[in-house]
Amino acid sequence: MVKKNELMNRAIQLFSEKGFYQTSVQEIAEATGISKGAFYKYFDTKESLLIDILKLQYENMIKQASSMSQLEGMTRREAFIENMSHELEQWINNRDFFTVLFKNFPPNQNKQVSEIMSKLKSSLVNLHRETLLDTYGEKIEPFITDIVIIFEGILKEYIITVILREKSVDVYQLASFIATVMDSIVNSLSHTEPVLTDYLNPANPKERILDCLDMIEDKLNNTNNITTDHEKLLMAVERFRKEMKTTEPQQFLLEALISYFNNEDFLKKEVDVLDRLYKRLVQDE
Repeated sequence: MVKKNELMNRAIQLFSEKGFYQTSVQEIAEATGISKGAFYKYFDTKESLLIDILKLQYENMIKQASSMSQLEGMTRREAFIENMSHELEQWINNRDFFTVLFKNFPPNQNKQVSEIMSKLKSSLVNLHRETLLDTYGEKIEPFITDIVIIFEGILKEYIITVILREKSVDVYQLASFIATVMDSIVNSLSHTEPVLTDYLNPANPKERILDCLDMIEDKLNNTNNITTDHEKLLMAVERFRKEMKTTEPQQFLLEALISYFNNEDFLKKEVDVLDRLYKRLVQDE
């Protein structure tokens, strides 16, 4: 595992310096101190190496974003800024890899890359949606799609500028600035009407609940702060997931499972989101 991680790190470095297509398997192997034949013990091709790196980056980013919660003594706005700072740090800390990805793999050029990046975007959009609702409250619900689009646009342009143009930035200062801009937008909503009301909503609202279950599962798999049986919690997540995929989910069962998850304080943020999404689903039906 150590050697595999080293291969990934060396590959990112070489891809960044020379370009993905200009870097050979032989060069990656030599930089890691192994033979070309040994490389194939870990990866079938150079492309599979890149896909594995991308999957790891995706898992780490979602894990980091979903594990952030309101810290003791912080206001919701302060937690919003802190969460944003950590997400920006993730992008910047992995600048070399994402530079390679953006420059060598334009959208839709590689199916696997496109699928993973699409999944990353969808997961982050859902996380941002819930974070914005947590920060600004129910008053923004009628405008949430417009607000999410504005927030995503601001964040995206800063990320591209910082990563591709290699600009240095104080992430906390940037996050604070973006939060101030969002404050101004939210405070002006009383003078306007929403433009897009359901553009970002999945065709099937159950999809957002399934995304939330994925976050809970990821958190369970990456924490030691568990007071009840680990396997039982994971089984409960899977039971909830299976029930959501049925044509007529049993309401009493889903409510009982949400109550069961609520026994774990470290899952509070994710379970609050799950509960809110579930109640919306019930109301819509």
